[in-house]
Amino acid sequence: MLFAGVDPGSESYAVTFVDEIGRIVEYYEIPTGLIIHDSMRLVKLIRDKRPNTIALPSGHGLPFVRASRIGEKEIFLLTLADPQKEGPLRSFLRAIIPEENAFTIPSVIELESVPEYRKINKIDMGTADKVASAFFYRTIFDSFVLIEMGRHFSSVIVVKDGKIIDGFGGTEIPGLISPGCIDGEVAYLLCKYSRITKDTIYTQGEEKRSLEILRMISEWYSEKLDLPIIVSGKAKDKIDFGIKFEIKYKEASVGAAFIANAISGGIFRKYIDMLNSSGTALDYVRLKGWEEITSLIKT
Repeated sequence: MLFAGVDPGSESYAVTFVDEIGRIVEYYEIPTGLIIHDSMRLVKLIRDKRPNTIALPSGHGLPFVRASRIGEKEIFLLTLADPQKEGPLRSFLRAIIPEENAFTIPSVIELESVPEYRKINKIDMGTADKVASAFFYRTIFDSFVLIEMGRHFSSVIVVKDGKIIDGFGGTEIPGLISPGCIDGEVAYLLCKYSRITKDTIYTQGEEKRSLEILRMISEWYSEKLDLPIIVSGKAKDKIDFGIKFEIKYKEASVGAAFIANAISGGIFRKYIDMLNSSGTALDYVRLKGWEEITSLIKT
């Protein structure tokens, strides 16, 4: 029996197949640039292995929605991108919709273990792939601070007694390429005289500042809660502290496969409570004017 997990990386999509006792059976990486034009090839690769359950790449997350029930609204909630433009995640999700055994997974903000006050005016506290990475390390540690270092985005996930209790996502913390939070005055001026696009929040980051902020957050939580710091991701060598494991596979992809295993009652089912979740990534914004956005989404 096989279980599949997909990690939608900025540079490559990784697919991991594990068996019922969590052994990695097969692993593939496909350049992300190919997914948008040939997502059916990846879907066929997965389908041909006949996995029992598939943990889908889920962007901003939805709690365990079956692929066959994913429509345009769900795709928007997962991608939070212009529905008129194509993208690799949207392309993949549309291609895999017929699969009855594939499920979305939650992002940090949808997890019930994260106190609500930490979610206010947030969307990205750590995307679903970051949750998958945390799930991977949860099978090794009960409590830890996870720094996920991608080539473009970084995040910090805090796990205490087997539950995620806080998170700082890739559009909040500066990454090696992404700028992180935008100063409110900068956002105001951009909106008034120009515009904010995905390129605005995905580019022109400052690496040195990113590394400083990652250290400040992770070391504060590590000292406050007496937690080890684990560093994962393709760019983890940029970090000069914390525990690093020599893993030749992408942790998020393996973690997603572990989640698929857990959903179906495999060896990792004992960790499934870590993923208790509800709602959507848009449920906690309280800013003035946001009601106009939610009314547009509902229609």
